[in-house]
Amino acid sequence: MAMSNPEDLEVMGIDEDVAHKSDEQDVEFDTLVGHLQDIVLEDGFQDLQDEFLSKHCDEFEEEEENKLVYTDIYNSYITKIEGYICNRLKELHPNFQMEMLLNLIKSRKDEVDPELFDTLASFADFMLFKETILNYKSQKDNEMGEFPSLVVTSLACGLPKS
Repeated sequence: MAMSNPEDLEVMGIDEDVAHKSDEQDVEFDTLVGHLQDIVLEDGFQDLQDEFLSKHCDEFEEEEENKLVYTDIYNSYITKIEGYICNRLKELHPNFQMEMLLNLIKSRKDEVDPELFDTLASFADFMLFKETILNYKSQKDNEMGEFPSLVVTSLACGLPKS
């Protein structure tokens, strides 16, 4: 809610400069998050992410121990995906600074769409990235007619005995 009347601000005990700065931060946050949501829904982003996950998902296995190659793949993912997002944000918002965006999101993460937050968090959280790539692999296997053994086992347990 924008309050431009200085008398209303004074009654509420709010400094006019502070209120104006808060309004600017709200607008900046809303604009950047809106741009981010648009970017992650773009075909270019989806294609880049799908291509990357498809290319590397077979390297990953559902084991607690992580292979050394996972680190290289993860770092490559961060470089490609974050690079795409940064370039698009700079096109849409010429004064864009990643540090400012990260600070805004950290301070207001409850105001960010959970799916968008997970996408952004996958840049900073290897385990979330691993979960994402394993989910992609599982979906890819299911589309190709390969069902995880867990699904097959649970179906077999539910069959009536003859």
